[in-house]
Amino acid sequence: MPDRSLELIQNPKDVSAIAKTLSQASMIAFDTEFIRESTFYPKLEILQIATPGDAWLIDCQALSKSEMKPILDVFQDSKILKIVHAAHGDQECLLSAYDILSSPVFDTAVGASLCGLGDNIGLGNLIRSVLGIDLPKGYARTNWSKRPLPKPVLEYALLDVKHLIEVAAILFERLDKNGRRDWAMELSAKFSDRKLYEVPAEDIARRLAQSGKFHVRDYAVLLELVRWREDRVRELDVPRRWLAEDGVLIDLAKIKPATVEQLQGFRGLSRGEAKLPQAKRILQAIETGIKCKDEIPKDLKQRNTLQPTSEESLGIDLLRVLLSLLSDQYSIASKHIVQPQSQLPLLRLQPASLSDLKESGLVSPQLGDSGMQKLYSFLRGELSLTLESGKRVKLRE
Repeated sequence: MPDRSLELIQNPKDVSAIAKTLSQASMIAFDTEFIRESTFYPKLEILQIATPGDAWLIDCQALSKSEMKPILDVFQDSKILKIVHAAHGDQECLLSAYDILSSPVFDTAVGASLCGLGDNIGLGNLIRSVLGIDLPKGYARTNWSKRPLPKPVLEYALLDVKHLIEVAAILFERLDKNGRRDWAMELSAKFSDRKLYEVPAEDIARRLAQSGKFHVRDYAVLLELVRWREDRVRELDVPRRWLAEDGVLIDLAKIKPATVEQLQGFRGLSRGEAKLPQAKRILQAIETGIKCKDEIPKDLKQRNTLQPTSEESLGIDLLRVLLSLLSDQYSIASKHIVQPQSQLPLLRLQPASLSDLKESGLVSPQLGDSGMQKLYSFLRGELSLTLESGKRVKLRE
């Protein structure tokens, strides 16, 4: 096949030929370019794909789902490992455009976070750190729907995927040294789970209800308003904020307007939604919530126990400093040692033994015995944080 790496592939025959080449590889890399500023669903424009020896740019807007099927089949081939950086956005594009998720995948951002390269490292910084190569900058706000795209833009898109397999190979070597490859693959596999991209309205409402300014008695109304917004943004394919910000839903749940006039006097709600006939849907959601007799979720009733006291907030600050030190020492991003939502439960655990800490499930066993011992000693007050020369934070018994 001739070198057409800086062309946008738009011919179904070319797609089939590329898919045939990809199907013979044990490892491929992919990336996506999409637009989402004015839509709820990402609009996939370009798909970048690479093998160790070749790379292509595919014009997704010029090809139908059926014409893309040969490549989509490769993305779902269990024998071919797909390399991707920060997989969530790319997988969401595949899901919304083609109703598939690539699997198996290795997320180089996840791999980097388990190799001491930081949490959520950008692709450019990762390639610079691992390969010593600087990627061009300044194209992040490109209008990827424009045709034809300038050559520098196409080069930028190609470089985003061209080095991924080489980066992955180096990360695998580092992960293998510490016995963390399986852990990295396990974390990466989460991006192939549809549930990650289909957040229930109940989960959104519970998150909003955790606000200290929100009374749980209004939860049922808030839930119905969230359901209304989730349905409506999908109908219109617009961002949530275009209809109503989270804070607007919280305030609506508190005030509970009962008429169209009251609704139209409410700031922050999309004007079109506050007018008939759409206003009736909002008012109906509020009325349904008011009449709801369902039990308030237990965790919301106990919300105060989920909020740290002022003293516990200071303790969490110290815990985060410790986790940052352990992150540097053991080359693991702190979120993989203790997840953010587990920090308060960990602070309250008061383990009587090292076994209690290990069996709590609040700390990753990948931290190892040495790191676990330091965390245990800290929670027991046997290890302190000190400042050396006014600059460096250190642990001291």
